[in-house]
Amino acid sequence: MGFSAGGEVVSMVAFGNTDGEAHAADAVDRISSRPNFLIMIYPGPLGIPDVVPPTAPPAFLLAADDDQCCSPPVIKLLQRYREARIPVEAHIYTQGSHGFNMGNRSKLFSIKGWPQRLADWLADNHFLDKTPQVADRRD
Repeated sequence: MGFSAGGEVVSMVAFGNTDGEAHAADAVDRISSRPNFLIMIYPGPLGIPDVVPPTAPPAFLLAADDDQCCSPPVIKLLQRYREARIPVEAHIYTQGSHGFNMGNRSKLFSIKGWPQRLADWLADNHFLDKTPQVADRRD
């Protein structure tokens, strides 16, 4: 999850080489670092790929239309996700400008409520479902 410049960092992590190094000495370096999903809130324009790779994770995108910096990257990324046929959800609010964070300080009901849209997306896609626990096998 990244806000503004943090959204650019998310892009670099998600769309760069996330494969592990099969022959790395350290076991951690052998594991893929590809995230299971992305959350980009008014991401900046850097890091938006020309083409979303087929390995890209599903994404939740959000910005305000009156944010001249960061609503265009969301629109570009939405289109590129659609072209790649990778699940994406995008919310472009009429107003809110830049830097509304989690919406707590905003007077706009839509901005105050955006975290619930994210929670809905996470739930609808089962991203945070608990995985079955392995039984403790003490014989």
